[in-house]
Order: sequence, then structure tokens, then C-alpha cells
Amino acid sequence: MPLTTYQQLLSKYSAEYTALNEKLGWLSFIRLACFIGIIGFGYYYLVHDAWYWLLIALVLLGAFLYCIRLYDVLKGKADFAKALIDINTNEISFLNGQPSVYADGKEYANPQHPYSYDLDLFGDGSLYKFLNRTTTTFGKENLAQALLHPDTTTIKERQEAGKELSGKLNFRQHIQAQGSIHTAEQKDLDKLKSWINAAPTFSSSLSYYLLLIFPLATLIVLFSYFFTGNDRLLNIFFSLFTLNLVVTFSFARKMMKQVSVSTAVTKVLEQFAGQLKEIEKQQFSSPLLQQLQGRLKHNSITASQTIDRLASLFGYLDFIINLAVSILLNGLFIFHVHILFALDKWKKKHAADVMNWLAVIGEFESLHCFANMAFNNAAFCYPKLSAKEELLATEMGHPLIRGEKRINNDISFHQEKFVVLTGSNMSGKSTFLRTLGINLVLARTGSVVCAKTFTLFPYDLHVSMRITDSLQDSESLFYAELKRLHSIIEHLHSDRKTFIILDEILRGTNSNDKHGGTVGLIRKLAAYQACGIIATHDLTIAEMSSQYTGYMGNKCFESVIINDELFFDYTLKDGVCSKLNASFLMKRMGIID
Repeated sequence: MPLTTYQQLLSKYSAEYTALNEKLGWLSFIRLACFIGIIGFGYYYLVHDAWYWLLIALVLLGAFLYCIRLYDVLKGKADFAKALIDINTNEISFLNGQPSVYADGKEYANPQHPYSYDLDLFGDGSLYKFLNRTTTTFGKENLAQALLHPDTTTIKERQEAGKELSGKLNFRQHIQAQGSIHTAEQKDLDKLKSWINAAPTFSSSLSYYLLLIFPLATLIVLFSYFFTGNDRLLNIFFSLFTLNLVVTFSFARKMMKQVSVSTAVTKVLEQFAGQLKEIEKQQFSSPLLQQLQGRLKHNSITASQTIDRLASLFGYLDFIINLAVSILLNGLFIFHVHILFALDKWKKKHAADVMNWLAVIGEFESLHCFANMAFNNAAFCYPKLSAKEELLATEMGHPLIRGEKRINNDISFHQEKFVVLTGSNMSGKSTFLRTLGINLVLARTGSVVCAKTFTLFPYDLHVSMRITDSLQDSESLFYAELKRLHSIIEHLHSDRKTFIILDEILRGTNSNDKHGGTVGLIRKLAAYQACGIIATHDLTIAEMSSQYTGYMGNKCFESVIINDELFFDYTLKDGVCSKLNASFLMKRMGIID
């Protein structure tokens, strides 16, 4: 049971987090004690001039520095454990019926898309929000594109990857945890891209190597002074020390440009390195996952090490903010000039690979979302692909409706390729159309679907259920719907195998015109032998099935009135709806007598 697994993981990571926090508390105390000891024994050394006080102070200094390093390591582990706690807490809440806490992808909503707006793929209560477990902007983008523009030629490969990842819960959660410790904003990624594409600091390596003369001379003079005690050498050392600062200062403008980038991206790069490391150390059997992992190999050094190296260089660059440390390092070594050159070398060698590596993270995050849904819903199935045009589903339901409330239905587009769906108001027609559409979207991405069995030809998908007008284009709802229907016909005309879902079309005209238009459209679809379904209140449309035997069939949802109460069973039946309820409901509400 997924719920039990998440509860066990929550207990495990909570215990780890508590233990790490206790260690951090003791380290803070020891670090403070070392710091006080350094000051105290240093003072005794100055007062009494006894070498052992200095030795003790130096030992405490070493212990203090070690505590700082160990604290950072344990703090990183604590942050990671806390992220895993949050992930499992969110999954438990989600399985218990609470809304998802993750982004809903509303920025990807597009009323002009062939099906995304009609099927509520994005926004509050959407399929995207239901699926989303991404932490990076390219993960979010990849998930959106998988829903909007899936590559149906890779369905089987994605299914195999999903099956494998579904069983790698720890790996999936570790990638998500690594990515959630630091939030990668788009503006930070834009700065990274700009830095990658910017010209190098040094126009040639020769100019850098010539500058090495200054720190080399400084160190030679300093060591010479220690060995000889010649005060003249000390004066030369201070002159060279000042000269090194002047050399470093001459790069101040270029340095500050780099610092503006490093401040924004250092933590984000550490996050990416952590995610890449998780991917690199895994063993995969599915071809798609192996291919993605293979994109991270780069000679003898891994992608995670390379990104981590860049994060370290940017981190060293931030030392400039500490004035005392910056003066010492640059006066002796022109330290930040070396960092600028190292950044140039890194960029020259690895810049072309960075976005490809980050895209791999996006791919894994997107696949994780679908694998996570499969793990959470063991009753869902992976669709079977068919070489011939057909769609068959048994016990199909809407994945966003909780299991205890979900009504499942069977549907077949095998013998008859087009279905006219009739039913009274509120009987479940639109919900069924969205159920069919959502499961088709999932199937086309290589995901599991909410059904016991599901077989399909990898159709393109076009839906006309919810049309919006456009004030900007002075476009009415009716004309917008005509444009959508025209795009469907154009798509069929291009000989693309397409599944079509239509819900009560041509609402913006009179009943006779609507009937004539609906009949004409169905005749056009029949001429193309298009596969699909149309929901309508016009029962006479169902009579067309007699003209298209073997192509068109009728399905319906019925309602019943028992003891003056209206009931729906939301069960799909063969035939044409025989009971209407509009007048009954209007009377019940006192609208009419």
C-alpha cells in the first residue's frame, strides 16, 4: 500500500532529522567552546609568551575549522532529510484527499490548443497539478510538453521507463528532495544562460600567465625574508603585496559581473549537481533511462562533478565580499584573478554541455511524475498499443476523482468508430467525455491510465468542449467554435489519424440551424471515417446511426425519478436516452408551474 510506505518513510526520515539536529546542537556548542578557547589561550600566549599556549590555541583553531566543515555537512544532510519529510507528508495528505501542494501549471493554459483547455490540463484542480512533482523550471516545462505535445512514437519506451521508475521510490524521492532544498527561479537560470553565452574574461591565456609573475615574486620575497630576516625584503614584499591588489582591482568591473551571477546561481548549481549525482549512480534497465543517463557521461569526469566544480568556483568568487579575507588572498596570490581564469577554462570546456545536462534532469523529473502516479494507483493499467484504428477501455474512470466516488464505465470504438452520446442534464455526459479525453492524454504520454484495460491506436487528439471568445480578436464564441471545428476538418484532411471529442456543438445558433450543422459535420466526419464521440441533447442525431451501420453507434446516460426525486447512476448504456429532466427540475425549483 502506497500510504503505508509513505508513513514508514516519514517515520524513518523524521527520526534521522531529529538525530541530525541533536548533533548540530552539540557541534554548535563545541564550536563556541573552541572559539572561546582560541581567544583565551591566545591571550595567555601574548601575556606569558609560552609556546604551549600558542600550540593549544592552534589545535583549537583546527578543531574549530573542522567543526565548521562538519556542521555544513550535517546541515546539508538535515536539510535533505527535512525535504524528504515534506515529500512524504505531502503524499500522505494527497492520498487522504487533500489538494496537491504543487504548482498547477496555469501559465501553460492555451485555449487555442487542440485539447488542453477543454480537458482542464492546467490550472486549479487540473491533471498537471495532480501529476506535478517537479522542482525545476525545465522539469515543469518538460511535464507540460509531455501533456501538450507527446511523441507518440516513444510510448512503449516511456511505459518501460515508467514501470522501472515506479519501483525506484527512494531514487525518485531523492531527486525531488535534492531539487526542493533550493528554489531555482527562472531569473537565476537566465543569468546562468547569459553567463554561459558571454565572452570570456581573458582574450588569451598568455595575458593570464604573464600576471602570474607578480604573486610568484611576492611569495619568493616573503620566503626569502623568513630565511634571511632582511628588512629590505620585507619592504619589497609590501610593495609587491600592494601591486597584487592593484592588479586584482583592475579586474573589478569584470569581477563584479561574475559575482552578480555567482550570488544567484551557486546554491542552484549545488542543487543540480545533487540531482545529477543521484541519476549517475543508478543502474537502469530500460533503454530510455539508459539513454538519458548516457547523456551525462563526459570523458573521465561526471556531469555532477563538473557542475559542482562550477558551483565551487562561484563560491570562491563570493570571498570578495569578506574584505579582510579578500585583501589577504588577493595581496598574496591575486586569488580572484585565478578564479576568473578558471571560470573561463570551465566555460570553454563545458558550456556546450550544461543545458543538455539540465534537460536530462527535466526529463527525469517529468518521468518521475508519471511513475509517481503509477505507484500511488496500483489499479491503474499501462495501455496496450494497437496497430489498427481502435480504442477499447474497461472499467475506465476519471483519475482525478477519488476511487470511492469514481464511477467506471466500459467503452469500445472497435466495431463502431463513432459514438453519439445522449443523456439528460447532469447525467454525466461531459464528465465521461473528459474521462475519455484525460485517459487518452495520459496514454499518449506513455503513462498509466485510470482503467482495468485500455487498448488504443496512437491517435492525434482534438476536442471541442469549452470554447472561449476573444475580445482582442473581436471573435464571438460561435465563430471561435467554428474555427475549432474547421481546424479538426483540416487535420483530418491532412490524413492524420485523429480521435475527436465533441460536446454539444453549435450552442450559439437556433435549434434548426444547430441540428443541420451537427448533421452536416457528422456526415463530414463519416466521409473521413474519423474516430470519436459527440454528446448531444438532440435525440434525432442518434437516428443517423441507421444510415451509417457499422460506423456509428449510440450510447446514453439515463436518469430515473423515484418518489419525486431525481437519481443518476452515471452508468454508460447502449442506445438512446429516453428520459429528459429539464422540465422536472424547473418545476422542482419553482421556475415553472
